[in-house]
Amino acid sequence: MKRLTVALIAALSSPLVLAVEKPYIGIDYQLGTYTESKFEVKPEALRLRAGTELTPYFAIEAHAGIGTKSDVAILDAKGTKSDINVESYYGLFVRPQISLNDMASVYALLGSTYLDVSSSATAVQAEQKTFGKSFSYGVGADVKVYKKIRLSADYIKYMDSYKAISFGVRIPIE
Repeated sequence: MKRLTVALIAALSSPLVLAVEKPYIGIDYQLGTYTESKFEVKPEALRLRAGTELTPYFAIEAHAGIGTKSDVAILDAKGTKSDINVESYYGLFVRPQISLNDMASVYALLGSTYLDVSSSATAVQAEQKTFGKSFSYGVGADVKVYKKIRLSADYIKYMDSYKAISFGVRIPIE
C-alpha cells in the first residue's frame, strides 16, 4: 500500500499530468460520526483535497484531514468521560463521475484511508491513540457557482468506526 501511495502522489504532482489534465484543490468542513461499541460521538474536521480529472468520467483524488473539534463520550455507568478527537487522516481515492450538464456532476469515491483518533479520559486514564486503515467509499455532488469554482457535498464511510458528511469548495488549478 505504501508503494501505491507514493506512486499516486507522484502521479498527481507530475508536471506532465498537471499540464495535460484538469487538476483541482478543495477545502471542506466535515461533520463526522465516530462509533465504538459503547458510544457514538460527533467530532468535526477540516479536509483538504487535491485531485485531477483524467477524463470527463474519471478522476484521482487525495484527502487529508485534521480534527477541529472533539466530542465527549460517556464510557460507563459511573459517568467516566473521554474526549474523542479525530487527530488526522489521509486517503487516496478513484472518483468515477457523471456530469449532469456543465453546471453539476455526481460522483462516487472508492479508496483507502488511514485514520488517527485520540481519546483522553478523566485524570484516571492517560491519553490513548488509535490508528487504523480501511477500504473507504462514498458519494457526492458538486455544482458550479462561479466560472469554474464548484460547491460540493459528499458522504464518505472512511472506516467502520468513522463516517462523515463534508461541505466545501473546489477550485481548478490553472
